[in-house]
Amino acid sequence: MASGGQALNVPVLIPGYRFIPTNDELIVYYLKRKIMGQQLPCDVIPTIDVYASNPDKLPLDDLKGGEANEWFFFSTRSKDDDVIVLDGGYYAMDPEGAGPITWEGKTVGYVKTLNFYKGSSPDGKETEWMVEELRVNPEFVPVDNDDRSTQEKIENLVACRVSRVQPETEWYEYFDEEIEKEAKRGKFEIPASLLEE
Repeated sequence: MASGGQALNVPVLIPGYRFIPTNDELIVYYLKRKIMGQQLPCDVIPTIDVYASNPDKLPLDDLKGGEANEWFFFSTRSKDDDVIVLDGGYYAMDPEGAGPITWEGKTVGYVKTLNFYKGSSPDGKETEWMVEELRVNPEFVPVDNDDRSTQEKIENLVACRVSRVQPETEWYEYFDEEIEKEAKRGKFEIPASLLEE
């Protein structure tokens, strides 16, 4: 069972194939087809509420066949808030990670990037987890005005690329670590006042 009591089908790829879609491919060949109830090119993206728990609690071991440290899910769209609070942490929107997704000259969707932090907002500690949330452009999906079910899916269903990336070390953090290593080797002494946080 996946988090939140959801059953999770274990996706399987043919040996030798890798699942590494671009953002426009995720929108055009997967998310749009999922919304329309059409068959997907391959059934490798499970549906789970990505925002129900910390990212390290997602069923990541069940997903094989893609890039290292990258997983895909269909999920309920995140709230429009800049911060999504969870037990033990929160997602915060990265304004630089938002924009349109184009395919063949048309805007087919939009991407929003959320970084995961441990602790309480706004003073949490950044982790290596990030979610790129892709939603379809409603104008790209042909739907009747009377089809409320499909309209609701357009509004609420998203594709998420969950990634685990190492945060970049600031130069001064690296420098501090090197000084501490040299001090442990006895090459010079660090004043105690510099070691206090």
